Amino acid sequence: MNIDKLIENGKRLPSAARIEAVGSYMQFLDKYPIIASIKPDHWDFILTIAGIFVAVSQLNHENIPEQDKDAILDTVTNAGIEIYPDSREACEDCRNFFDRTYDGLAKEKEYKDNPKFLFSDSLGSWVVWNLFGHASSNEDERNLIRILGGFLAHSFISWWK
Repeated sequence: MNIDKLIENGKRLPSAARIEAVGSYMQFLDKYPIIASIKPDHWDFILTIAGIFVAVSQLNHENIPEQDKDAILDTVTNAGIEIYPDSREACEDCRNFFDRTYDGLAKEKEYKDNPKFLFSDSLGSWVVWNLFGHASSNEDERNLIRILGGFLAHSFISWWK
């Protein structure tokens, strides 16, 4: 992979994640009225951070020298801070929550038998928790875990390709 192209993609990632987040609010609101309780700016922030997290997580699986990965991550971080000054802390929170959730879910029979949704459900759990300010507590919130996690994973898993 061309490092210059990857750096350019890194610069564009936070803006692209924000555009995806902003554009998705009304789309999801129409299908899931519970989203009306979430302020659009908050939705935009949380989904932007989650989109960045998906792409950065995938970067760690790419066959790229470590120093190039570090340069790309620095680029993503700087571009993210330009949009949201606290994006670095939010991404770190997302990563820590994701890791704990992923490890916990991976032990459950449902995910041992079929790990297909393990990544998206772990991510969606962070998204829903942060959108509503608490763990999912009803069926509508639980449904959004897989829906939003899957949406974000699908949107950003191939970012570096």
